[in-house]
Amino acid sequence: MKVAIVGAGPRGTGILERLVARAATDPRPVHIDLVDPYSPGAGRIWRKDQDTLLWMNSVAADVAMFTDPTSSVSSPVDPGPTLGEWVVAHREKLSAMPDISSEVERFTTTSFASRTLHSYYLAWVFDRALAAAPEHVSIEVHRATVLDIVDDGDRQVLTLDDGTTLHADSVVLAQGHPDSSESEREKTLRSYALENNLVYVGPGYTADLDPSPVPEGEPVLVAGIGLAFVDWMVLLAESRGGLFYREPSGSLSYTHSGREPVLYVGSRRGVPYHAKISYSIADARPPLPRYFVPAAFPGTDTLDFRTQVWPLASKELAGAHYYELFRSHPERTSGSWEDFDAVFAAHDWSSSRIRELEEEFVPKREDRIDLDRLDRPLAGETYGGLDDVQSRVIAYGEADLYRSADPEWSSDAAVFSALLSVYATVGELVRTERLSSETVARDVEGWLHSFFSFVASGPPPERLEQMLALARAGVIRFLGPDTRFGTDDGQFVARSSSQPDVVHARAYIEARLPIPSIEFSGDALLRTLHARGAVREIRASATSPAKLAVDGHSRLVDAHGNAHPRRFAVGPWVAGHTWSGAFPRPGINAGFFRHNDAVAEGLLS
Repeated sequence: MKVAIVGAGPRGTGILERLVARAATDPRPVHIDLVDPYSPGAGRIWRKDQDTLLWMNSVAADVAMFTDPTSSVSSPVDPGPTLGEWVVAHREKLSAMPDISSEVERFTTTSFASRTLHSYYLAWVFDRALAAAPEHVSIEVHRATVLDIVDDGDRQVLTLDDGTTLHADSVVLAQGHPDSSESEREKTLRSYALENNLVYVGPGYTADLDPSPVPEGEPVLVAGIGLAFVDWMVLLAESRGGLFYREPSGSLSYTHSGREPVLYVGSRRGVPYHAKISYSIADARPPLPRYFVPAAFPGTDTLDFRTQVWPLASKELAGAHYYELFRSHPERTSGSWEDFDAVFAAHDWSSSRIRELEEEFVPKREDRIDLDRLDRPLAGETYGGLDDVQSRVIAYGEADLYRSADPEWSSDAAVFSALLSVYATVGELVRTERLSSETVARDVEGWLHSFFSFVASGPPPERLEQMLALARAGVIRFLGPDTRFGTDDGQFVARSSSQPDVVHARAYIEARLPIPSIEFSGDALLRTLHARGAVREIRASATSPAKLAVDGHSRLVDAHGNAHPRRFAVGPWVAGHTWSGAFPRPGINAGFFRHNDAVAEGLLS
């Protein structure tokens, strides 16, 4: 049996680990080829040669690459250390590495590791999988790129850019985050910048982008206040010599290096992502799931996300919020959880009876959950100008920092856990093909992923605190919600519908990842397969992200809708798999492991 894995980053490594685990109980000889031009384990995105100021956005204790007793997989569970446990166990050896030595010395399991440090862990995970392979399993790594895959009877023939040809019985595409070719809009902006001697930095992965052309001491427009902006903030301030320091009062301040630009940043929401919760989330984990389970959707009919799926998911989130409020903060409620829950469980989330119930049992409005307000916290607000926006967003950020560190708001942690549970059920609805491809692209990959990222996948608290310090120091200026970016009179321009001030600048950064595309992918293999009709891309609209279509078993679907029995695909660029883009958390039966296990079974079947 021969299996090929295209991509040896974290996802390819995870599938390799499950293949090796299965080999422990399957005596069939297996040969596994892994193909990746970058170092196996870390791959391209997590490679070592990054600025060590670029951090992960999960604490090290919450990053796992190994199954645990909660993992419901059909192959043997093979526990291993989390990132945090591994660094602590290997501290002495890691301290000898010049690029990470100072970080390792102050590291704890609650630290947010640099991406460089994480690359060492991923390389070790890969090596562990190699060492665990029994004698009847052979593994070969090819530092190359796959250009094409064709059928040859029951075999798959892979052509590599180094001239090598590989033959496999089955293959899985796990390239991680492929680039996309520039869109027409991005080409137009780049041409405009060249014609007017401006600086335009389009979407990309931070480690691949060059910050040096961004001018010092000038206004720079930035689209996006998510995780990509946090990276840019670091590269254009602290990496240019600026220093953060703690005031006697305890607040964080910033000393200019003189090399910083002034970053005018805006987005649809107008505020930064919520900071990661810094107290124990496990202590506030409610019983999940309760309402939003696959069994709540009997039959096989295609479901409408907005009218059938999201209302029940909303009830799950709200139920988790109120369960934790009644359990840990009963002094802020009126009556018992049992009386509240008896009514709550019996009514739809949109019911007026639920609104009455909230008013009756939860006296303070700030203790009630408002999902629309959570998604768009500044919706409907208007301001006199940029100074008003600055004050409002700084106050919002300070309140978020306080709340993320205070267990008095542990209902937020319960909602975080509920969001993970919601994603698991949505993944099952995708797997069983209860959601149309268009719904997956528009509502799951689009809206739900954006909501989850904003609420639950934000930056480390330290980074948000630094953002606010930079804002107080005048390095960052917030533009307000519903910001629009464009061009005018030889410059870039930004406007927000929430305030009247217009900002012009000679530089513009799009702080976001490339919009996925298969037809115009930066990956030659995906382009080739698409041109031949061997894969199908799906998108909700002409301008929305395009993802690779697969069936419920993660098998590639061609242009005619047929699933290929020997070709699989996984990753954030595959429709319905955005939930699996993040590193799994231990102890929650993470979908990452269940999915990898199912794909490994399919590859060997």
